Amino acid sequence: MKILIVDDEPRHLRGMAAMVQAMRPHAHVSVAKDGEVALASIRSELPDVILSDIQMPNMDGLSLLKWLEVEAIQTKVVIVSAFNLFDYAQTAMRYGASDYLLKPVDADKVEDLLQRIEQKLAAEIVEQGETADLKQRLQLTSSAYRSQLLHQWLSGELSPGEGERLDDWAVLQEVDLMILSEIGTGSNTGDYPVMSLELLADQLNQLGAGFGQVCAFPLQTVPNQGARVVTAIKLNEPARLPMLIPKIRALLQAISQHGEADGRLFHGIGCRPLEADKSTDIPQLYQHAQTALSHTFHADWQGVTSSVELVLSVTTSFRLDGEQLFEALQDPTMDAAEVMCRTAFRELASDGNTDPKLMKDYASLTLMKIKSRTKEIVDRDVGIAITEAVVSDIPMCRGSEELMALLLQSLEKVQRSMMIRKQDRNELIMEDCTGWIEQNFHEDLTLEMAAERFHFNPSYFSTLIKSRTGRSFSDHLTEARMRRAKELLSTGQLKIYEIAEQCGYRDTKYFTRMFKKQVGLSPEAYKRIPSPSAGSEENA
Repeated sequence: MKILIVDDEPRHLRGMAAMVQAMRPHAHVSVAKDGEVALASIRSELPDVILSDIQMPNMDGLSLLKWLEVEAIQTKVVIVSAFNLFDYAQTAMRYGASDYLLKPVDADKVEDLLQRIEQKLAAEIVEQGETADLKQRLQLTSSAYRSQLLHQWLSGELSPGEGERLDDWAVLQEVDLMILSEIGTGSNTGDYPVMSLELLADQLNQLGAGFGQVCAFPLQTVPNQGARVVTAIKLNEPARLPMLIPKIRALLQAISQHGEADGRLFHGIGCRPLEADKSTDIPQLYQHAQTALSHTFHADWQGVTSSVELVLSVTTSFRLDGEQLFEALQDPTMDAAEVMCRTAFRELASDGNTDPKLMKDYASLTLMKIKSRTKEIVDRDVGIAITEAVVSDIPMCRGSEELMALLLQSLEKVQRSMMIRKQDRNELIMEDCTGWIEQNFHEDLTLEMAAERFHFNPSYFSTLIKSRTGRSFSDHLTEARMRRAKELLSTGQLKIYEIAEQCGYRDTKYFTRMFKKQVGLSPEAYKRIPSPSAGSEENA
């Protein structure tokens, strides 16, 4: 089935395409950014179904419907509109649209819609006769029906009578081992070429044939999940199952390394206990495969996990103190914070046996704690980015390395924002400090007094002043005192010891030495230099 999705909003376009492709892995899904581009694509590709937005530039959804009518192009058109545009959707139905969806689109409603359209297409095929093109459509519809039966088999809802409609029913009744393979979504979510799935199923059939009778088939998946293939194997020697796992693991890793699918391959192996009744526990076997597949999240397994290797009863603990992490994020670099995070999550992973959901939950909890702790000291945009990571990005993480990268990236935004705020704060503190010196230089000021006033460690405060102003605390104090001394000496009204006291020097001799060192003249000599104002009065 060919499906065309039309929307001028790139994010909505990608999301809808990913959802539909995941629901129908064998369908050919294409996209267009507006009605004008869509019309050109429709003329050349003749899609079976069009899911089109209403309001778009160049050509809107209603105009697209009119052109399809003018050119007598027979296809199923579904209008996708926001709730406040429902009237437009009703108008579109009168213009010939087959159905409509309301935004935000619900996955269950999309699935119901696709099933209704598939049923309509199948009915039309019967009515119109089996031409070559219609035979192909019927084959695709039959494939969807077969997939539905296989889903019922996996869930334990398929009766023996219905099962006999499957060619592989004899094998499926006595399965010893089930492999659930997933094409990782990666950066191209939902982009699964049909040949990739067919090639993967073919390779898995060849793999299973070396161990017994095999049946591999694509599985319809849910949104935000990679395309999946189920491989059911009836072993020639069931008793040797534990010894076969390493060999099966190696073969699956070889497929992953040389696969042509769009994205990495992951495999979960569900194994039947030797004493189990083969006719009753297919859903349990499938659940084992799902659990094993979910644990390929951990890099420890290198993309392949089996239910016999997992130790799910392991007790895990999370040792990442939020306050210590906050302190580490105040360092100039992320080194300490990164070590803390990697150590805590490595321990939590417990050699790849911890539920990936728990890993994601703790990553989210860590970020939310940091967001709460820093909400008054970082930019608002950073807080929004953290919330988006927790709500949207973390749940979508496919692997532990991706999760750690996302966690560190989010924490780095916090650390960078705090550093910027800290620099700005330090600049203000330096201005306050130099102003405080200017106002109080006549007192017996010390570095320790200044550090205490501005809530710093004296050693750090000394370094901070030097790095921010290029001069030490004592340089600033001396400069302020000398500047005032020059002003008082220029008036000629005070004695040297009086000037020394007003400038914060209790020892006149020390004041004299400091003045000569800074100015190059003794206070007496400087006092005899005519002031500019005095020279002006004499000239007058």
